[in-house]
Amino acid sequence: MQDVVKFVVENKEVLITFVVSLVAVIKLTAWGKAQSAALDAVVAVVEKLGASTVKLKVANSMVALSEGVQDAISDSVAKADRKKTPPSAFVRFLRELFRI
Repeated sequence: MQDVVKFVVENKEVLITFVVSLVAVIKLTAWGKAQSAALDAVVAVVEKLGASTVKLKVANSMVALSEGVQDAISDSVAKADRKKTPPSAFVRFLRELFRI
């Protein structure tokens, strides 16, 4: 028990940094999920309405966007479109891992 207390006291800065980092990752993950859900909702509405003008403008503007944003848009469209299959969570994770 004394060893644990000694470890915590000696490494309190590292432990505090770890906890703060963990909270930040959790908050960013929740924010990313909310953004994804919002994008999915917009894409679903566009797909239901068959708004070809919107689709064309999004496709034209994707060239100027970063690779990560392009992937997010493609994934959202694949989720909303019944004819397309979205990539699995594992594939999306690997794509993000190797993008960095």
